[in-house]
Amino acid sequence: MPDSTAPDRLDVSIVIPVYDKLDFTKACVASIHAEPCHASWEIVVVDNGSTDGTVEWLAAEEAAGRLRVVSPGQNLGFAAGCNAGAEAATGRHLVFLNNDTEVTAGWLDPLVTTLDRDPQVHAVGARLLYPDRTIQHAGVVLVESRRNLGTPLGGVHVHEKKPWNDPAVRHPQRMQAVTAALMAVRPEVFARLGGFDTAYWNGNEDVDFCLRLGETGGLVVYRPECVVFHHESQSGPERWAQTRRNIEIFTERWQDRARPDYIGETDGQTYDAGAGRIGMYASPSIAWDRPFGPETASVVVLTWNAPDYVRRCAESLVRHTDPRHEILFVDNGSDRETLDILAEFESAHDQVRVIRNGRNLGYPAGNNVGIAAARGEHVCLLNSDTVVTDGWLERLLAKFADGDVGLVGAVTNSIAGVQKLPAVDYDQRTLEGLDDFAGRRVAAETGNTTPAFLLTGFCLLLHRGLLARIGGLDERFGQGNYEDTDYCLRAFLAGWRAVAAQDCFVHHFGSRSFAAGNVDYMKQIAARWEIFRRKWNLPPEARETGDLELERLVVEGFSPLLHTEPLPPADGAVRLPLSDWEIESGLERGEGLFAAGRLAEAEQVFRSVLREDPASDRAAGDLACTLWQDDPAVNLPEAVSLLEGVLERDPDNEDARWNLQEMQGVAVAD
Repeated sequence: MPDSTAPDRLDVSIVIPVYDKLDFTKACVASIHAEPCHASWEIVVVDNGSTDGTVEWLAAEEAAGRLRVVSPGQNLGFAAGCNAGAEAATGRHLVFLNNDTEVTAGWLDPLVTTLDRDPQVHAVGARLLYPDRTIQHAGVVLVESRRNLGTPLGGVHVHEKKPWNDPAVRHPQRMQAVTAALMAVRPEVFARLGGFDTAYWNGNEDVDFCLRLGETGGLVVYRPECVVFHHESQSGPERWAQTRRNIEIFTERWQDRARPDYIGETDGQTYDAGAGRIGMYASPSIAWDRPFGPETASVVVLTWNAPDYVRRCAESLVRHTDPRHEILFVDNGSDRETLDILAEFESAHDQVRVIRNGRNLGYPAGNNVGIAAARGEHVCLLNSDTVVTDGWLERLLAKFADGDVGLVGAVTNSIAGVQKLPAVDYDQRTLEGLDDFAGRRVAAETGNTTPAFLLTGFCLLLHRGLLARIGGLDERFGQGNYEDTDYCLRAFLAGWRAVAAQDCFVHHFGSRSFAAGNVDYMKQIAARWEIFRRKWNLPPEARETGDLELERLVVEGFSPLLHTEPLPPADGAVRLPLSDWEIESGLERGEGLFAAGRLAEAEQVFRSVLREDPASDRAAGDLACTLWQDDPAVNLPEAVSLLEGVLERDPDNEDARWNLQEMQGVAVAD
């Protein structure tokens, strides 16, 4: 099998098994050659004993260098034919493709990007359309039907016959399976699993393969950005020759091993089985080239004066935190007394490390420094006015046993939402009785969690996989407030769950750094709400109603340009640049937001593109117009500078010249 990491290999080997139906094969191969992609590829056609002129046509195409042919001399069936093509492949990745398909522009790029960027993903599927542009495939769900004797289990194409652009099919998803009519796979994984199981004959071998892949911990992802037309089932009667046998083999093998996504009851009703295997998906934006100790964490504590509370927090941490975990204090420009306390603990305890920013970067930016520097496998953000209790961190980490949990919060005495206990029976001023109370809490609630949509940031454990996908806190929130709500929303859109650990109690004094810094708390909350509201395009009354318009946000989906925040440079952290197709798609989304008057979101998109590609004249021009439209009195200097930069690179850019003259003319008139 080819080495998927070798830089000199083609990106993809496209394996197409064929049996007669030459006209379809011709159209399929022609579309691959006609539609542009950034990925490099080869075509490997496996002829399963065709007799309709396919053999002669393939020979001519191979002689012309347009494809390679594998000829077993007989009809091996789909599974064995694909396996034979995989053996002959030389690309870094495999793409299995039916010959009754026709691809569209850029089809390969999302598949290759996903496999290259995310080592956890082992198979990727696509949005397949019928010729009438309705959905043929947008992922496969596993359904257990109790309407039939023996409760047969099988894969069902979800959203079939819906419009091609239905909101339900427009965003990447984690699935249990995807169809091998178009499936991208890592060749080393394919070989390790023995390829498709040849016990099946043209049916269920792809679902079986995906389930076996899932048992090894690999993810299966649906990428709607890859769009291919599929005529479906054009191979002739042989396609259905052993349908019943395929069902029997699959049901016998997986009935007691697989967890169905849906149950079809005898009364005709279908309900969600709660398998939790389907969810939204976001690719990583950050990778780390250093190892992390398994099941370890870095506790990041941001400090800004309030020395008495910092000492209490530090004392509880070194007392109640296993030494294998790192305690990382990040100081945001505190006075000498606080700095001396931190130096004292750093000198006395090997697990304690201190980063001194020298100035107040704000709450999100200060925490981002700690996240970037963290050496633990996961990261816990902990306020400096907290006191932890025995075994606190182990109980938080245990909640990551559920694979899609990305955020875990403790329960406490002073906070909002599901994390606040209605009553505590210890002295909240002196903390007398705290340890006994926490111990009783553990005894009563061991292992229990409460699902939470929003968690507060006073004690927030973040999965490293989540950090890789959405980055750090949004630094636009300055000294703090709403950055934790924002983070939870972004995590939700990226497909991660949040839970409150009912068996982990952490005392919270509340807002002590704000008090020490004489911050007008209510004024700050109002200002940060306005940032949050504009970022998520919420109406002004949303603060009172609590309506975050989740249905709309889910329909619009996760965007790496909108919902990923970069971390500051740190040893071992590698930023994964967006591919050209992602930037193009992001720019289109940003321009749509601009046209809709959603200027804060449009600005975020264009700034993100310029961070990826500072020489993008399109993004610079779009950002200049957005800034000008949003607040010309404030943003004119930056808008003019952006357009002048475009014209310096491209003096013939008439759009930039016209926009610049318009802005300068209005400014002179004013």
